[in-house]
Amino acid sequence: MLKLNNKGITLIEAMITILVILIGIFSVAKIFPIAFKIDKSAEQATVAANLAQAEVENLFYLNYDNVLVGTLEAKHRLSEDPNNRLYNYQREVLVEYVDSNLQTSVTETGLKKITVNIYWNSPALNIEKSTQIISLISQK
Repeated sequence: MLKLNNKGITLIEAMITILVILIGIFSVAKIFPIAFKIDKSAEQATVAANLAQAEVENLFYLNYDNVLVGTLEAKHRLSEDPNNRLYNYQREVLVEYVDSNLQTSVTETGLKKITVNIYWNSPALNIEKSTQIISLISQK
């Protein structure tokens, strides 16, 4: 009768085990650059939303009559310094009269719609993205 030696592992078994482990490690390692891009994109979207909200709040501090109807700010960079983190963001602010049904009106209605758009370039998708906040302000 033939006896098998089962006291250890063969070289082939060890190589296959190492190969399986390396495939797993490389598969997980490929996910990290994608995850970093998604994280950066989410961070930029959060910054953009905060910038839009800050501008809306600034306009709320003004008197209703001081918020002029039309394009308050054409699309422009928030910083001209390329080293500033706001350099990649652009803002546009529009104000228009709206009626009680929130439809655009050309005449004074006592209600104004403020639209703040923030634009930035997404590194993950390599496209321009934007976020928009719309708010209403009324006469007191």
